Amino acid sequence: MRNKIFSIIMLSMISVYVLAQTQSAKDLMQQFRYREAIEWLENQPETVDNLLLKAESYEKLYDYQAAISAYEKVFAQDSTQLSIIIALAESHYQAGDSDASLQYWTKALQLSPENIYLKTKKAIAHYRISDWKGTIASSKKVFETDSIPLLMRMTGDANLNLLRGDSALFYYTRTVEKNPSDHIAVHKLANFYYSAQLYPEAIETTENYLVNINPNQKTVGQLHGMALYSNGDYKDAIERLELNTQLGDSTYSTSYFLGMSYYASKHYYESIPWLEKAYLINADDVNLLYYYGTALSRTYDRKRGIEILQEGVDMIEKQMEMMYDFDISFAHAYQAYGNHLKAIQYYKSAIKRKPDKTIILYNIARTYDMTKNYENAIDYYERFLKTKPKEMDISKSVGSPGKDNVEMKEFYYYMASKRIPKIKEELFFQKGSKK
Repeated sequence: MRNKIFSIIMLSMISVYVLAQTQSAKDLMQQFRYREAIEWLENQPETVDNLLLKAESYEKLYDYQAAISAYEKVFAQDSTQLSIIIALAESHYQAGDSDASLQYWTKALQLSPENIYLKTKKAIAHYRISDWKGTIASSKKVFETDSIPLLMRMTGDANLNLLRGDSALFYYTRTVEKNPSDHIAVHKLANFYYSAQLYPEAIETTENYLVNINPNQKTVGQLHGMALYSNGDYKDAIERLELNTQLGDSTYSTSYFLGMSYYASKHYYESIPWLEKAYLINADDVNLLYYYGTALSRTYDRKRGIEILQEGVDMIEKQMEMMYDFDISFAHAYQAYGNHLKAIQYYKSAIKRKPDKTIILYNIARTYDMTKNYENAIDYYERFLKTKPKEMDISKSVGSPGKDNVEMKEFYYYMASKRIPKIKEELFFQKGSKK
């Protein structure tokens, strides 16, 4: 009997002790002394309650990796606690690991398959890692019982990224119908119309929001002004975009389209301040350089106008120079992908831009050769050989593709000269077999 009483007393003392420890940690946390709470908990038994308090303290300090470590210790003891799995999903997202976050939302949903909250969070997790097909599939499961506007908008984005324009339009439209005050959805729907050059539809969508919800919403207002300009309604565009500037909108698009609305109205003096603002933000737009330079040359500063127009010409020449590099990169990519016909198209485009880059003739010949289009291969091998300097001796193997440009060309000239007879022989036998 005495031993039993002693045991009860000891258990009571331990319980009180643990409660006191927990209470002490909670007291520190209530005083926002989270770091002290963590330091205090470090010296206490690693119970589930203490681990949860530690994880919560780390979260308050935005140290989500440390919070994850504490939650994982709890999870290791019991992997069926839904609240811990949700905490891990949220902490991984806050720590920047969206893939791990998705894994935990998936685990949570497995424990509670009909939970609409978990279904929604899983769909959002797919969206965060740009898994568009996963976003659509997960969202559709939610839509079976609930049409959540946020998910509908995200599903619209997912379809748009998968180039499913009709489906994107459907979901954006449904989102706006369900929640007309969602300015992001309104902007996305109107921008869809704008990108498709359906300017009246873009105007109507943005106008409905601005008239009925919030006339001072800047992103919707900006797009409304852009659509008005593109539709030729310059006076209304000026009025809307001027209001945007009064609301503090100093973005490139607003400045550019306001300037262009004045320019299109032949109010060149009024266009210059706005085109200049756009120029100071981004001087790399060829269209802007043309219209800004032209407006200046038609008003008071013709010298400056000529300078701006020259910048535009220089930029066009630079872009043409870059197009050669794009052609070569496209050609290499398509060749690696196995689409030799496309590769040849880009090689031919590149040689037109820079006829002096004669090595491209060899690349074209080699690509034709690989596809057994021997007649064209011979044609381009021979055209390449005609560019060989007279003094260059290629009677024996010289150079290599890993050396400098001169030796590399010698190597390819030699390879072309050796390949032509073999192809002609192959072609001869092919023609003979057809007879």
